[in-house]
Amino acid sequence: MTAELQPHDELTLLAHRYRSDKGSSYSFAHGYTRIYQAMLEPVRHAPLRIAEIGLVLDHVQTAEPAAVANKECSSLHMWAEYLPAARLFGFDRVDFRHFTTERIMIAQGDQGERADLRRFAENAGGRFDLIIDDGSHASHHQQIALATLFPYLADGGLYVIEDLHYQPPHLEIAGIATTRQFLFSLVTRQTGLRLALQQSEFGYLLDNIEHLHFFDSLSPHYPRHVTADALAVLKKRGHHAYFNFAF
Repeated sequence: MTAELQPHDELTLLAHRYRSDKGSSYSFAHGYTRIYQAMLEPVRHAPLRIAEIGLVLDHVQTAEPAAVANKECSSLHMWAEYLPAARLFGFDRVDFRHFTTERIMIAQGDQGERADLRRFAENAGGRFDLIIDDGSHASHHQQIALATLFPYLADGGLYVIEDLHYQPPHLEIAGIATTRQFLFSLVTRQTGLRLALQQSEFGYLLDNIEHLHFFDSLSPHYPRHVTADALAVLKKRGHHAYFNFAF
């Protein structure tokens, strides 16, 4: 039996309203909102700058290609309501720029192309406080995005990678370590993995990641041992004006 949500589970309730799978009822129902609310509730009225890669579910894009451009970007609307002072920056391979508003800027681009990611970050007009990768979930895309966008993250800012338990087989590159393997190697100092990173990018990450923490997905669609460590939160070195909590 699922416990009834309480008013203090506001972000989860918003996820349900906007049909985001970051909540616990729609699609894969990962329950990530419990993690985001714990991080963001103390600073929800701060003027945060938040970037999100991936704006609708991939299976929606595959199943409804003719209608996908009319799909609302569910999580961006969820963030906009929960964080009333935040500026939001969305990035997707599909053109959702018609959903741009005063507080939401949306760019079109390829997560696997460093030039597209840099253009997105530079056009945002400043560094991000929080970056969320909910894009293709392909390992090389996740690694390229992390390496390219981490320098655009504010000191002490947070970088989140979702759904580390699943990589679409048709997108994976043989021999490239999964992003979950890569992140664990940063903790254990394992060497020898083949990555989609340049040596200078790898060195920058080693020098600038202060903390790395994993959280599980609560999705009922996967065994629990598969969804352990499904979400990673990386904290950049340095002092942040708002993110001063300890994990």
